[in-house]
This record gives sequence, structure tokens and C-alpha cells, in this order.
Amino acid sequence: MHKLACCLLLAVAVATPACAPKKIATKPDVSARDMDPTAAADYYFLLYQELSRQGQARQAVPVLEKLIELAPTPELYRDLANLHWGLGEPDKTREVLEEGLKKFPDEKVLHFYMANSFLLQRRFDEAAQILKDYLAKHPKDQSASQELAAVLIEAGRFQDALGFLAAVPKDKRTPTMAYYEARAYAGLGKQKLATDKLHQALREDPNLMPAWSELAYHYEQNNEYRQAEEAYRHILDLGEEGPEIWLRLIRLALKEKDEQKALEFLDKAPTDRAFLFEVMGMFMDEGFKEAASTVLERLTKEEPGNPDVLFIQAMMAAEKEKNLDKALNLLAQIPKDSKIYDKSLGTRIQLALDSNRFDIALPLIQEGRQTFPDRIEFYFYEAVLHDKQGDLSKAAAVYLDATNKWPGNTEALYRYAVTLERMKQHDQAMDVMERVLTLEPNNPDALNFVGYALAEQGRDLDRALDMINRALMVNPDSPYYIDSLAWVLHARGDNAKAWVEIQKAVTKPLEDATIWEHYGDIAKALNHRKDAENGYRRALEMNPDNASDIKAKLDGLK
Repeated sequence: MHKLACCLLLAVAVATPACAPKKIATKPDVSARDMDPTAAADYYFLLYQELSRQGQARQAVPVLEKLIELAPTPELYRDLANLHWGLGEPDKTREVLEEGLKKFPDEKVLHFYMANSFLLQRRFDEAAQILKDYLAKHPKDQSASQELAAVLIEAGRFQDALGFLAAVPKDKRTPTMAYYEARAYAGLGKQKLATDKLHQALREDPNLMPAWSELAYHYEQNNEYRQAEEAYRHILDLGEEGPEIWLRLIRLALKEKDEQKALEFLDKAPTDRAFLFEVMGMFMDEGFKEAASTVLERLTKEEPGNPDVLFIQAMMAAEKEKNLDKALNLLAQIPKDSKIYDKSLGTRIQLALDSNRFDIALPLIQEGRQTFPDRIEFYFYEAVLHDKQGDLSKAAAVYLDATNKWPGNTEALYRYAVTLERMKQHDQAMDVMERVLTLEPNNPDALNFVGYALAEQGRDLDRALDMINRALMVNPDSPYYIDSLAWVLHARGDNAKAWVEIQKAVTKPLEDATIWEHYGDIAKALNHRKDAENGYRRALEMNPDNASDIKAKLDGLK
């Protein structure tokens, strides 16, 4: 998702002290006693800095409010908005920004923050309107014009973005605007115009990194590998040396069936273990098994018996050769005094569980619990083993043990709640999930769980909608969260909006029977008979547990 220049998710900008900060009380004294206003402002500012350094956002709020009363500035309103946003309070965030805009009506940064607060909740019209209102007063502001174009593109309003950018006077245009025009044309499927606009942007600013990235991607998608390689090389020349660019260059060489070039790129690229493993996977996927073996042999010769190398060899055996016994044998060679022994043990358990080799998994789990009694993941492994064996009650009991030993661990609580839900213990599951939200109010999976459950029950729908929107703030592309949003809107009777959201959910790379069933239900509510039929048929293709219910819905359309 596009983020405005002043992103609400940035941490408060304060200097990090050279030494560890002093520990202060959980509830600091926020009274300035008998200080004069200037001294009081200095006191609150220093206290606010200290709380910020310690990550105590909740305690920092009243301190910053006091400081704003004494010496309001746009930056302080921005920081207070940041605090509320980080605490999962979007409405309070906007209240603060509105107050700041009343005092500083022409302050651009506050307008941008307000627009971004709507954008991150996918409220595109409101985000765009904030920027339009600002531009009405400041029509020559280039950065605001760029941000409005970006919002329109993020909303999928490509033609509107092009129309808006076309109206910007020539002397106020920037290379970035040409880049956004390229993205809009790409969104409309007009690839040639998009490429032309990218070339224009780069003629105007040869160092515009986003334009180079977009151009390289366009070339790669059109199988113009030579041009794509040149673009990626230029990105490297501009100083971008992250592994992603090297991976793309290696992938291009493999598409051209040039194994030697791919190896030459590998020699120049950063060679951490994760990167090498991904490259070897690419070699295997494209059929270059000898090249993959060559890379692994290099590591093996340089560091024979190295636990990291043994781990990579095991992953190659498991994922590429599909040889479980070889992978387990290699992992078993990692000595117990190795710093990655716990990881190797966990991986052995995971491989055994994935293959339903419970006879192998159980003794390894027991070893893990004995050797690492303070590591909660070995409890999780045991619960998964019982789950895969079809004994949910035993799985729930293990999760309950974990929640008792680690009462503040939200993952254990979440897993326990999900297991209770699967056991049809709905009320208990909701109680446990509410405990998750008490400990971690912005946990997106817990927000989605409770919001969806409320929609299923047809109650507290305003709260359900707020929770799902908060989950989407964390992961706006999750098909599960988007589906939940559609389902809450459907429960509220707003089927037109629900239809928009459910169509987004089914376009995600995920096949889920429930999402397709929801697609059918919402289409049926709108009298879209063919779409409803398609949704139910797609759901039935996935052999869901409630196939008979879905079949009845499908038959009811006739």
C-alpha cells in the first residue's frame, strides 16, 4: 500500500540516548507543580522524551497533552496523533489532528497525517477529500498534488488520477508525477503508455528509483529480459544493493537459460544463508540442479560439518529432493552444543509432523520439552501432534497448560481459543480471545476473530466493523480480513459495500470455501443469481465440511 510522506506509523522522532535511560515510574508525575510556563514546558518535554525512549506510549499521552496546552506546535500535534495511532485509536488520532488543524489550518504535515489516517483504513474518498481541500488553498503545492495522485491510484481510480495530473500546469509538474501517470496507465492495462511515461520520468530525473524499479518490472513481465537486466543493473549503480535486486537478476539469467551468468551474479551478491538457500531453490525450480549442487558444494568445502551448511543441506533434501529421511539424518548431525540445535530440533519435529510421522515427532517433542523447558514452541508442537491425530481435547489441554505457564503469551491464548472454537465451545473461545485483546489490543488475528464472530452472531456490529477495520490497518491485503469486512457489512445490511469487498477477497491468491460461500450469499442478497451460483459451485469444489448446506443453497437458486 502507498504511504503518504508523513506516515503515521513512524515512531516519535526523538534522539536515542548514548546510555540506557533511567527507569521511571509506570505512572509518572505529570504535574509541573509551581513552575513558570516556560520551565513547565521544558519539564513536560523532557519527560515526554524519556517515556518515548522507553516505549511507554500510554503514559506519554497525558504528558504530551499538557505540553500542547502550554506550547502548541504542529509537530507536537503530529506526535500526539502518532501515539494514539500506535495505541489503535484512529478516532482519537483524528480528533487530535482536527484540533491541530484548527490552530494551524495551513500546516501541510497535519493534512497529510489526516489523509493517511483515512488511507490506512481504506477510506479512500475521505483521504482524497482532505488533500483536495488542502490543494484548494494551496494549488501550487507539488507534493500535495503527488500525494493526491497516489491516493487515487491506491483506490484504483486510475482515470481520475490521469485526469487530475493532466490538469497540473507544466511548470508545476515533477518527474514523480510522470511516474504516477505510468502507474495509472499500467492499472488500466495500457502498458506501452505506462512504459513511455516511465521513460519520461527518468529523462527528467535519472535517479528516480521507483521509476527504475517499475520499468524493470515492466520489461520483465513483457519478457524483454535484456532491457530488464539493464534496468536492474542501473538500480544497483544507484546504490541499491539489497538481495531482492540480485535475486531478480539471477532469475532473469535463468529465464534466459544462462546458468553461467546466474552464477556470476551470485558471486557478486550478498551471500547470507537465507539468500543462498533461496537462490538454490530458484536453480532447482528452473531445472538447474547442478548449479544448485555447485553452490552447496562450495559451502560444504569451505565449512565441512558446519551446522549452518548441514541445515541448508537438510532443507534442500526436504524441499527439493523430497527426501525426508535424508533431511532428518542431516539435521541429526548438528551437535547439541550448536547455537542452532534448538532450531534443528524444531525443524526435525516440523518435518515429521508435516509428513504425519508421529512416531518420529513424539520422542523429539519430549526431548525438546526436557532440554528446553522454557521454550513454549515445544508445547505448540505437542498440541499440533494431538490436533493432527484428531484429538482436539488433548490439543486444548496442552494449550491450556501453556497459557497457565505463560499467562501473558498471546499466541498461546490465541491457539487455545481457536481450538475451543473448533470444538464448538464458542462462548469459552470468545472469552479467551477477549483476553488476547486485553493483553494486545491491536492483535490483528484476534481482532478479526472476534469481529467475525460478532458478525456471525449478528450482534455488536458497530464494534465488529471497528475491529475488522483495525485488523486491516495492520494487514490490508489479507483475504481473510477482507472477507470478514464483507461479512460484517453483509450482517449490517450494506450489501452493496459488502459486494465490493468480497470481490476483492476472492481475487487474492487463496482458495477458501468459506470465502466463496460468502461470495455466493452476498451475491444472492443482491439478486445476482449467476454470481451466487458461481460462488456456491466454487465453494463445493473445495470439499468443505458443510457441503450439504452449500448444496442446499445452490439448489435453492433454481
